[in-house]
Amino acid sequence: MDLHSFAIGIVTMVAFALVITAVIGMLKVTALAKSFITLKRRLEDDEQHLSREINMVEKTMQNQISNEVTSLHQHIETAYQHSTSYTDKRIDKLIDTYFDLNKTKKLLKD
Repeated sequence: MDLHSFAIGIVTMVAFALVITAVIGMLKVTALAKSFITLKRRLEDDEQHLSREINMVEKTMQNQISNEVTSLHQHIETAYQHSTSYTDKRIDKLIDTYFDLNKTKKLLKD
């Protein structure tokens, strides 16, 4: 009977050890699962925040480029108007001078 009791005692101890190991393992897995879920949420929040930041920077850059293009077009238009205005005035003066010379020549001939 002593050997029989000893064997049952050993089997009981091994069973308790297995149960305790299984419980500890399940607790560790549960803790890891919770930390994994927390990490996943944090990464998703960071991804959304980064996406918003990128969109804001992109919109800001597009606005700046659009403003610069508009300003450049205005400068080009102003320069073109000034240059054509100046050229037109010079041509008008040249034509007036030509006709004045012709009138003077006619008057001298007469």
